Amino acid sequence: MSENKDLQVSNSTLFLHSAGSGVVGIKNVIFGTWVLLYYNQVLGLEPYLASIALGISLIFDAISDPLVGAWSDRLKSKLGRRHPFIYASIIPLAFCIWLLFIPPSSYDQIYLFFKLLILTICIRLAITFFETPRAALGPELTKDYDRRNTLNAMGLFFGYGGAILVGYVMLEYFLPETSEFMGSRAYLNPAGYEKLAYFAGLATLVLGFIAASSTHKHIKDLHVVPSRTNIRMKEIFNELIETLSNKSWLMIFFGGCLYALFLGLNTGIGNYISIYFWEWTPSDISIFPIAGGVSAIVGAVIAIIISQGREKKNIALFALTATVLISYIPFALRLVDPYFSVQTFPDNGSNALWWIMISHQCVTDILSVMGWVILISMVFDVVEDSQKKTGRREEGLFLAGPGLFQKVFSGFGVFIIGFVLQFLGFSNTEATIQEMKEPVNNLVLFICIIGPILNIGGLTFIYFYSITRDEYESAVKDLGY
Repeated sequence: MSENKDLQVSNSTLFLHSAGSGVVGIKNVIFGTWVLLYYNQVLGLEPYLASIALGISLIFDAISDPLVGAWSDRLKSKLGRRHPFIYASIIPLAFCIWLLFIPPSSYDQIYLFFKLLILTICIRLAITFFETPRAALGPELTKDYDRRNTLNAMGLFFGYGGAILVGYVMLEYFLPETSEFMGSRAYLNPAGYEKLAYFAGLATLVLGFIAASSTHKHIKDLHVVPSRTNIRMKEIFNELIETLSNKSWLMIFFGGCLYALFLGLNTGIGNYISIYFWEWTPSDISIFPIAGGVSAIVGAVIAIIISQGREKKNIALFALTATVLISYIPFALRLVDPYFSVQTFPDNGSNALWWIMISHQCVTDILSVMGWVILISMVFDVVEDSQKKTGRREEGLFLAGPGLFQKVFSGFGVFIIGFVLQFLGFSNTEATIQEMKEPVNNLVLFICIIGPILNIGGLTFIYFYSITRDEYESAVKDLGY
């Protein structure tokens, strides 16, 4: 593609390209919701061993992200820079997701540990080869300041959509109450996880090939890496340092490190809280993923509308700060309830609790999606800001580069939460709901303290992001787009 030309990509192509975010959504809901619970509470793997396996896999993922990003920035092939990676990763990714939840041939601790470790490494490597190059296509597909918000809204729509689809089907259809698994213990029915293996694997295949094929027709028009001779590793290293020294990117990077630690600490504990803190059954909250999906769409639409003609940073900071401020209110009110003569929060099992919690989720999801639509668009804008200064387009590095340290932080968080679960008593898979009251209250207290600290710390870095609308449009004009 000529450097003084912008691609004419239709909205339908952008929409189908965004289906790839659905694959990431499926991966996120699997690792963020089901894997730890399945291997610990269903299969009986000690929580500290599960967290070690998940943490180690994130280290492999962290290393592969920037390497694949930089590789796809520089690849010359008949299929362009990005598509060879995307096509090659889809089938291995779906196959490994399927294997993850297929019943094990042994329940020995060492066997379960290595099964979880190997498969999570393979899944994370496959998602890197799929998503890093696919996401890097975004800044090439549109260079319009506001249309990038629309593209990222589409991505979040599919990202939430993939997670919602898997979450709803799992809760509503795969985990019904049975005579053996009554009440909230329906979450622990192993048969439901085997069904999840087939469903998630198939959904990954379908969404992955839709995304890959949607932009195939544009390969010939995409940016082509200039031919270079006598490339030296020192030269490449110096280019990487120059690229990643961009101030605005660094602010997002440091903020992302703290947020990654927060995500790691929250990995997999949502279902522990549903089972032991709120005492939900799967059918009680099967509609929650649907409500979250509708809220995500609303949040994305609001983000697109209110960002027109405004600075992205201000909107992102407002939405994400508001999300943090209200996210922990229900948990705090429930924890302090025993210390007041007046009830501060409705009892478990009551209609009032259900309505409050679904309303709370809708509000937080709307605000969160608003913030993330804009924040990802801000990362896109770094590409042209950097290109103006360095002469290189390195979308893959900018979108994957943060993963190196952020996933190390996330892995550290996963590692910590596993030992927290072990220390609090979640290694006892035979305990009753009542016996788990104190452990789960302590777990929620831990999250309510550490969560706001890490999130506000991350948003403080975002405050110093400095690319304005005028600066971005000036860079695009100077580059001839």
